[in-house]
Amino acid sequence: MLFLFHKYFVILRTETNKAKYMMKTRSLFTILFCCVAAVCVTSCINNDDDDNSSQALTKAEIAQCYMTVGGNYTGDLFYLTTSADGMTENIDTLVGKWNIPTDSTLIITEFPSKVLAESVSYSGLKEALAEAPNQVIQCRIQFVEKSPVEFLVNPYALEYTLHYEDGDHLVRVVFYINNIYSFGTFDATSRELMLKIIPGALYVDGKETSYFTPSQIVFVAKKSNG
Repeated sequence: MLFLFHKYFVILRTETNKAKYMMKTRSLFTILFCCVAAVCVTSCINNDDDDNSSQALTKAEIAQCYMTVGGNYTGDLFYLTTSADGMTENIDTLVGKWNIPTDSTLIITEFPSKVLAESVSYSGLKEALAEAPNQVIQCRIQFVEKSPVEFLVNPYALEYTLHYEDGDHLVRVVFYINNIYSFGTFDATSRELMLKIIPGALYVDGKETSYFTPSQIVFVAKKSNG
């Protein structure tokens, strides 16, 4: 289902460099949405024409995929920030770290909570979440294509106990799962891995809120030799 992402990975890398040096607002994320839309359309067409296109990978193929992408990564984390007046959005960059220790597990380490705070419009919660410590995001992955290597990323929810306004609150952020919008793809030539995850909703004390906007978070890094 994700096989066309490889051809767009080069475009993403080009836009990533532009984001670093030219600060082109929204360009990276706009291209990602366009790529996903193109893949969805083409995948539907291919599935109609070729029933084999949706076959699951064999155990041997999954093992080969893991041999290709397994290991540690340190690179860039891209996310959207909004100005205080809400009128301007820019792409901000932080250090992103993750590892793929097994063929079904991906772990994002030292994930900055302030990235999630950018999606919150309720000021008290926004400030408390921005000040919360970095988190570890455990993810299940499923390889779906072997050349290039591509996989779905299913993050587990993050939970916080945050104090703001009238007391302590249990805050839970859930992510898109089993969804083509949450994926990883590896460029064998450049040895770069790109991930995209999407925080989809926020719950406070067990109730879904209306002041959280789903957002894309993109990671790009070269595979470590260690």
